[in-house]
Amino acid sequence: MSDYFKNKVVAITGGSSGIGKALVEQCLALGAKVATCARNQDKLYDLQIQHSSSPLHCVVADVSNYNDCKLFIESTIQQFGGIDVLINNAGISMRSLLKDADPGVFRKIMDINFFGTVHCTKLALQSIIERKGTIVGVSSIAGYRGLPGRSGYSASKFAVNGWLEAIRTELMDDGVNVMWVCP
Repeated sequence: MSDYFKNKVVAITGGSSGIGKALVEQCLALGAKVATCARNQDKLYDLQIQHSSSPLHCVVADVSNYNDCKLFIESTIQQFGGIDVLINNAGISMRSLLKDADPGVFRKIMDINFFGTVHCTKLALQSIIERKGTIVGVSSIAGYRGLPGRSGYSASKFAVNGWLEAIRTELMDDGVNVMWVCP
């Protein structure tokens, strides 16, 4: 398994902190060529400096914006020639009871957690099919059980899980692996 990532192109959304940053660092250590995006330019710059001798491509992008997703995926393909593994990691949460929640929060969570996954996957799909690659969604246990105070987050992760399950079946004959992880 340790050779699996050698020279593979891995695109990771939300790579400037948390799980995404850990994935970037682990994939680089395993010999992958890594592209990542995040909203925070300063954190991406620090990541780029930290790994200046590594094949790391960083793009400032907000996955809730289709054009930002397009820039990230297209520049990754241009930089590395394709994408073998797409890890849809970017996401946000919420902590608010429904009665106290701003309705705009629900749209923002769906735009980032769900539509960011949809957009990046759709844009990278042709390359992933050509390479018989892998699509990963970083979801949550909240995608299986609704959590009080996190109703919008739970709904977005339910959507991610269901969508990935559907495309997993669709892409099976193309040799594409689709999976989701729920840390």
